[in-house]
Amino acid sequence: MGNSSIWVKLKNTLSNKVNDFEGVAGVAVKSLTSDNSIYINGDEIFPTASIIKIHVLTQLFSMEDKGEINLSKRIRFSTDMYGAGSGIIHYLENEPEFTILDIAILMMLVSDNTATNMCIDLAGIEETNILIQNMGLTKTKLRRKMMDPDAINRGDENVSTPSELIAMMENLYRGQPNPKVAEKVLNIMSKSKSALLNKAIGPNIRVANKPGGMDKVRCDTGVVFLPNNPYIVSIMTNFALIDSTEQESFVIDIAKIIHKYMLTLDSTNEFGLGLPKSLPL
Repeated sequence: MGNSSIWVKLKNTLSNKVNDFEGVAGVAVKSLTSDNSIYINGDEIFPTASIIKIHVLTQLFSMEDKGEINLSKRIRFSTDMYGAGSGIIHYLENEPEFTILDIAILMMLVSDNTATNMCIDLAGIEETNILIQNMGLTKTKLRRKMMDPDAINRGDENVSTPSELIAMMENLYRGQPNPKVAEKVLNIMSKSKSALLNKAIGPNIRVANKPGGMDKVRCDTGVVFLPNNPYIVSIMTNFALIDSTEQESFVIDIAKIIHKYMLTLDSTNEFGLGLPKSLPL
């Protein structure tokens, strides 16, 4: 294709950035309107942190679609149900009550771990892994609930790869496991939030994404809905030798570089000529 050279240049730029990262990083980018893609350590297995919540959410909506769960059902949280880590539920008082759908939204938008553990209980670890396998993903695994130090020490980690996260998001974009479920998942993932991809891209372009972060690990994955050149991006890190702020800056920087190139492709023809905003009279 005429724009292949710009993809080569982007890959070289990203490769240099990944090689300079103090730790291990993987980056995957795929155009949704062409065959162009870039994978740097794309098959490397990374901890997903909160990104695995995409798969849990997809399983919940799949269960609803099959009539196996009522997401309007309300659940009351007692203090013994509270988890640690990120979120807001464990800060609330008087045993808050939410619908399962609202619990799932809290899982996705504020990465609430109490909400996530409830969602995992409802979705089922084994059942979610069956859905993951049915989506064609072989290296992605849900093995534990959030903030489980014993499981972490045993190595029972939730994992995926940049390429499989790209594949998961493309499945959703293409209407899998079915169009109704995919649309609901992407709509929740598109809600406004302060995440790494959102900081890199800004508020004026729809982004359906989920970030994740743990000690030595930072990541974000999502679909960026550019009008002419929508694309999927996945950025993952582990073994970081730098602090969390620097890790996040790295992810944001990579996302900005990718988006700059994608914006150019969005506004040019295959020969690299800028498209006119309106035809001359």
